[in-house]
Amino acid sequence: MSRQLEIAEILKAQGFQSVNSLATHFAVTTSTIRRDLERLESKSLIQRTHGGAIPVEPADAFDTFTGPLHHAEKSAIGQAMADRILDGQIVLLDGGTTTLEVARHLTKRRLTVVTNDLAVAMEIAQKRSAHLVFIGGELLPDVYTMWGPASVLQLSNLRVDVAVFGADTVCDDGLYHTSSYEVELKRLMRSIAKEAFFVADSSKFGREALFKVLEVKDFTAGITDDLLDPLRASQFPIPIIQVPKHPTL
Repeated sequence: MSRQLEIAEILKAQGFQSVNSLATHFAVTTSTIRRDLERLESKSLIQRTHGGAIPVEPADAFDTFTGPLHHAEKSAIGQAMADRILDGQIVLLDGGTTTLEVARHLTKRRLTVVTNDLAVAMEIAQKRSAHLVFIGGELLPDVYTMWGPASVLQLSNLRVDVAVFGADTVCDDGLYHTSSYEVELKRLMRSIAKEAFFVADSSKFGREALFKVLEVKDFTAGITDDLLDPLRASQFPIPIIQVPKHPTL
């Protein structure tokens, strides 16, 4: 069921996906994807449409049925990244479930957190010692992130110490995304940061995706879980830090 759950997560994060794009993403046949979509629809996790599928409504139905995918790994990754953020820094958190785990583990005082993700912003807003700067704009369909000209304009006037990015796919040459909506914004995020990290569980490595966002060399390091083959991790031009998942999750 792993691929099917990942399909449901992609739909939740990105909205409509075509059968062809999902087949390319997972390197399987379109017939396989159609069977996956049939099973997911039978569990009320997605809704099939002509040529593809969309997430169910409300947006949190996926979590209700399955819980967050790879949650133990993402929580451990979030803790490891949060531990590397220094007191007093200005931190930019990209959108996504793994960067949300980074936000949940930020306990250092005098932090300023910049984000365009509503879920991340709500998490930071509950931390009295943290100063929140929220990037406005247009809300992407079926996700919690803001984008568009207003977001670009606001970000272009900021400078941050550390940027933390999630990823749909991590390949040898860079981070990729399944849609083009946020590519410009993510590249701008990197340009205003002194250094950057990416956080991605091991299932994100080696997938297929269409839109290249950033080069691997744009990052100080990447953080993932210990299920990634260490030999594979050693082949990247930057350190790939592997952390064990939290045993209680």
